[in-house]
Amino acid sequence: MFDSLEKLKPQFSDVFDGESGADICSRFRELEKLLVHASTRVFWEFGLQIEGNQDGFPPPQDGSVPKLVRYAINYLKNLTIDNYNAPMAQVLRTEQLWKSGILSNPENDQDLLKGAVSNVMEAIQRNVESKKSRYKDKVLAQIFAMNTYWYIYMRTRNTELGKLLGEPYMKKRYRYAAEESAYLYQKQAWGSLVKLLDKEEIRRLNNKEGVGGVVKSKMEAFTTGFEEICRRHRSNYKIVSDADLREQIKDATLRFVLPAYTEFFDTYSSIFLQGKSYLPPESVEALLRQIFEGGDQGGADGKPRRDSED
Repeated sequence: MFDSLEKLKPQFSDVFDGESGADICSRFRELEKLLVHASTRVFWEFGLQIEGNQDGFPPPQDGSVPKLVRYAINYLKNLTIDNYNAPMAQVLRTEQLWKSGILSNPENDQDLLKGAVSNVMEAIQRNVESKKSRYKDKVLAQIFAMNTYWYIYMRTRNTELGKLLGEPYMKKRYRYAAEESAYLYQKQAWGSLVKLLDKEEIRRLNNKEGVGGVVKSKMEAFTTGFEEICRRHRSNYKIVSDADLREQIKDATLRFVLPAYTEFFDTYSSIFLQGKSYLPPESVEALLRQIFEGGDQGGADGKPRRDSED
């Protein structure tokens, strides 16, 4: 609307020039002021509303990307396309000029728009961090942050919004945040299980009976923990809505868990496969793939196990 008004201004001034048109020209300027103030107020309040929504809604129970983030990113993407970014930048410049009477850098409206959009993006990030801190489940908190920051980065990449803010800015604030959350997810979800497979404690034992007890204890603890984390992934966690990131997380988790489990299983299978069944490495791999690839392959205790009769 502001853009249309600006295009009409030269013709309007020509038609209503002179004393007889003074009143209507004054009304035209008032309308222009109303549009500028309304547009900038809506934009600034948009960022405040996002940040103020910290206590408005609980974080998604499955760690998925919240609707507010989806809406805000889509709004900013539309705002920065060619049809809207120049008029919005002009509105911001006009408001600044009216307020201060001067403009520090009048030749670069894009800097004004970039600064305003950056403020909203930072409000989104503070909103995400606030929601993240409200999760009691630390694994779910990292899944939420990983999903959300990766969504923001990928949805703005190669768009006018991404170009306006710049790739270094987007990488530093959102891609790196997603990658850090992915690392913490792996550490918190699977790190304690992998740590159970450490063989240092076993190496310090001298008697065979003691070794057997520790090995069986470790396998029991791993199996219980693995089945629990698989159950939580199936029922509570939405693992990475983006297909590319999900594939990366799957591969990283397989590299993290499977070699450690396979080595432990193959090294001590003669000790713990005495009338007790445990998940063989191929079943652990299948269950890990199921978490990230989906599909109904049964529960962690529904996979074939290798026991003394195999």
